Amino acid sequence: MNSRSRIPKYIKTPFLLSFLITTAMLLSTLIFFFRIQPQVPIFYSLARPSQHLASKHWLFLFPAISFIISSSHLIIVKIIKHADQLLMKLFAWTTFGIQLVLGLALLRIIVIIT
Repeated sequence: MNSRSRIPKYIKTPFLLSFLITTAMLLSTLIFFFRIQPQVPIFYSLARPSQHLASKHWLFLFPAISFIISSSHLIIVKIIKHADQLLMKLFAWTTFGIQLVLGLALLRIIVIIT
């Protein structure tokens, strides 16, 4: 791999943590997928109580969104790698923060249904 395709060293840690959270989300979804009920509570903010439950397949949306966000942010960082170092750090740690929120949301749903 040449030096042009590498991401700066000072933002590798948040991206590594982001991909670890994504992997943990995918593994936990796969582990609990076969043990949980067919309908799970995901959408608590909808008006009618009958709309709160969704198919358990919707749980895979969390790791999918997490992976898409991590990958797209990594591509953006590779494109703008010569930007200000502080801006790049903020962008990378914000990516990690988003992954953490998604992971906690998935964990909350899994705790509720198990």
